[in-house]
Amino acid sequence: MPTILIQSGFRFMINTDDHEPMHVHVIYQGRSILIEFENEVKVRRNRGISDRNIRRILRITEENQTYFQAKWREIYG
Repeated sequence: MPTILIQSGFRFMINTDDHEPMHVHVIYQGRSILIEFENEVKVRRNRGISDRNIRRILRITEENQTYFQAKWREIYG
C-alpha cells in the first residue's frame, strides 16, 4: 500500500488493490482509520484513533482532497 502523504505523524495510504468509493487508509501510532474523500470527506471506519486526531485527519484530508483524488485516479484510472 503506497504512502501518498505523511503529515503531522499521520501516514495516508491508498491500497493498489482496493474498491470504491475513493478513500485513504491512515495509520497513526499503530492505529488506523479509513476516510472517504470522493465527494464529502467522512470517516468510514475507525480503529482506535482519538476524536482529537480524527478532527486533525479530516482537516488534512480536506486540505489535500484534490491531490488524493488525483492519486486515486493515477492508481485506478
